[in-house]
Amino acid sequence: MGIHWCKSHTLIYLPNFDMNTAFLSATALEDPAQVFTSASRTTVKLLVKVPGFGKKVDTVLPVSIWRQDDQQRIMQSIKKGSHLFVAGARLRCDSETKEWSLDGGNVYAIRPSEFGIVNEVILSGRCIQDMDRSDPRIFKATDSGFLIANQCLAVGVGRQQNELFPFYGINKANDSYNLAMLLCDFTRKGTGLTISGRLATDSWIDNTTGEQRTRTKIQLNKMTLGPKPKSTEIKARTTIPSGSEPASLWGQPQPDEVHDERPDVGAGTGDGMPSEQAVKQPVATGNISDVWGDKMPDPTPSGDDEQPF
Repeated sequence: MGIHWCKSHTLIYLPNFDMNTAFLSATALEDPAQVFTSASRTTVKLLVKVPGFGKKVDTVLPVSIWRQDDQQRIMQSIKKGSHLFVAGARLRCDSETKEWSLDGGNVYAIRPSEFGIVNEVILSGRCIQDMDRSDPRIFKATDSGFLIANQCLAVGVGRQQNELFPFYGINKANDSYNLAMLLCDFTRKGTGLTISGRLATDSWIDNTTGEQRTRTKIQLNKMTLGPKPKSTEIKARTTIPSGSEPASLWGQPQPDEVHDERPDVGAGTGDGMPSEQAVKQPVATGNISDVWGDKMPDPTPSGDDEQPF
């Protein structure tokens, strides 16, 4: 829970929402439709497709626009076939139906000749599984020389609820930036993680039913581990080692008054040099410790961010 100060100086606890934002180029597959969600409020529904890349197919998902100020503009400016830029929308993934969608954000009609293709998703949450390299569903090496590691991120969506977002790292075995191995080495169940990736949808024919099936995941581009937990507990100790003396918790006691101990250059020897007694300075003793504890190294190496497909 987060803490917020209100004007009455009363502490109010607010729920934390994990980072969840998407920036996508898309194409409208239908005209936007305005529907009533209550007697006085409406929302605009719009089905879009995000272009695929490499061997990936287009990702089709609905967009819901809740802001009343944007709805009229969208209804007037966007039609079926319009090229769009969706900025700052929240990505959703229904854990039961596995259906993906977008909530909110800003949707603008664009000219594709003047606007490049954008496919970027940023999520933060906690990993839900341990990385068992013996399980081919989690880690595998392909005959073509690629390493693939699958993980899943639980992202908070409010009201103490989470949604699960499957993602994967893929790279050549000899790549300097080995995302698959980083996932295996640095993540496990409960690991806090922030990822940056892109929507990727695979399509295949089911051998049993003969139907075409699709599956959407997030292809990992970069990742950052959450902060290392630090223990702030101070354990009481009732005994001391034999032969040692109790020491002050704060080091050596400080004098009540501060005197100027700097030597007077003109005093002492008469030749402009300070006397031996004058140059003697008090030396402070005591142990100095790092109150913040050990700093966690950045596990993300630098390297080529290009993905194989």
